[in-house]
Amino acid sequence: MLPAQEPPAIVLVAYGSLEAEARKTYGKIRTVYKREFSGSEVVIAFTSEFIRRKLAEGEGVDVHSPLAALAKLHDEGYTNVVVQSLHVAPGSEFHEAASLVSALGSVRGKFGFRNLKMGMPLLASDRDFDLVSEALAPEFDRVTVDGEAVNSPRNPEETAVVLMGHGTDHPADSAYSRMALVLQRDHKNVFFGTIGGFPGLEDALADVKGAGVAKVRLMPFLLVAGGHATKDLAGDDPKSWKSVFERAEFEVDLNLQGMGDNPGVVKVFADHTRKGIERFRTDV
Repeated sequence: MLPAQEPPAIVLVAYGSLEAEARKTYGKIRTVYKREFSGSEVVIAFTSEFIRRKLAEGEGVDVHSPLAALAKLHDEGYTNVVVQSLHVAPGSEFHEAASLVSALGSVRGKFGFRNLKMGMPLLASDRDFDLVSEALAPEFDRVTVDGEAVNSPRNPEETAVVLMGHGTDHPADSAYSRMALVLQRDHKNVFFGTIGGFPGLEDALADVKGAGVAKVRLMPFLLVAGGHATKDLAGDDPKSWKSVFERAEFEVDLNLQGMGDNPGVVKVFADHTRKGIERFRTDV
């Protein structure tokens, strides 16, 4: 394979978040990418128009859409680019970004890129599920105290872990069911549910009740600990997961670290980016 004529640019594509602490996680991922892909320009793009607009209006923070980010890179002279999905499963948001990459990748001549490839989301291959399960294992022995992760080793016979994913109405929702099975296979009393897919909260609650434990540790199966983590998972609303488990008479604690802060998870994304680079054309 012939080497690219310059280090590839990388666009990290995520849905986005309005919460400053969550956005710090995106910055940490970008820092890892700058180290792992030395010399590459690495930019972050948000797919949510609502979040981009609110950030611009409320905080003066300018985050590009994937299309705008690619246009800017093209204007700056980058011809080799990987668009890396930071989505968890290959749902609608991923496919919209992939459609954009496919369309722009077909453009030839001065308005096109030499190489434009898509990096797959977190759960894209058989091995990804195993790697994520392994990477998350240390998190089961941590809790969040005053915004910081502290060690709190659990006894699996006494404390179950429940991870909350987002879920989707896209067929990619099946990835969450598989992740649930892998986690239960690999770890004692580790269960899984989603906000808007299968399995759901009631499924996770039933699993915990069947485990015969007295305590539950709740964790987000989300890239960043944004609104879903702070409100849907850990909030005081009667419908939050924390409230539901407490009403079921479980003692609840929380590990609110987003998966993007986990080095092993970020490595899975980076490996997908490398595979994207490996698919660059050789006829240049």
